[in-house]
Amino acid sequence: MELNILEKIFKIVKNNQSVALVTLTKSKGSTPRKEGALMGVWMTDFIGSIGGGLIEYRVIESARKALENNLSMDFKYDLTKEAELGMTCGGTVEGYIKIINPKNRIVIVGAGHIGQKLYSVIKDSDFEKIIIDDRIECKNLIPDILIGDYSEIIKKLPENSNTYFVIVTRGHSTDEESLAAILDKKSKYIGMIGSKKKVIEIKKNIEEQKKIIPKEKIYSPIGLKISDGTPFEIAIEIMAEILKVKNNGELIHRRLEDANTF
Repeated sequence: MELNILEKIFKIVKNNQSVALVTLTKSKGSTPRKEGALMGVWMTDFIGSIGGGLIEYRVIESARKALENNLSMDFKYDLTKEAELGMTCGGTVEGYIKIINPKNRIVIVGAGHIGQKLYSVIKDSDFEKIIIDDRIECKNLIPDILIGDYSEIIKKLPENSNTYFVIVTRGHSTDEESLAAILDKKSKYIGMIGSKKKVIEIKKNIEEQKKIIPKEKIYSPIGLKISDGTPFEIAIEIMAEILKVKNNGELIHRRLEDANTF
């Protein structure tokens, strides 16, 4: 049974949907299931059981709330008549809800100098890596690049809410075309290179297409202000911004401020 649960969870996550893995970590006294019992919960269904009844209902509710917040959590229930659930088993159970998300993915739209450098920077990372361009000659530089019309390739990408899009094509029109297509996809971050003037103009054009622009996830001009303007350092500042968003990071130095430390 446990293998079936894990295989189902793997299949759902592989299809870019988050799942909550529920595990009973402690069971004391008389309880419906013992420690080690597993259950997989997603927004539309679940598999497995940690005991049925009201306790399972409450845990499924908690798991879906954890999925909404993308936060793993502990739980503990007292299964006595006097306790919150009013159950009469007489024991207690404790467990953990672990959120399992699809793999983080970076999609680089454009294989010019900056796109190439960024692709090189993330080469050994845990991100799923996709790079797109419309120039066939880019195949000579990056063998696994996707070549074709930007918007058509973007439309065909599998949905993944943990996607970080980086728009760095060779021109204003292809940047705008790519952004318009990306706005129809699930994403965590959308970054686009360009001057403030260019960004304002593209924003106006996109709004005229009646597309909704999620301001909270669009970063344009792209990147943290830390580079010297060379392609390599621009790639680093783009990656730094992505990591800040991904990890809810802080823009602070790690160095010790206490002068007496050294």
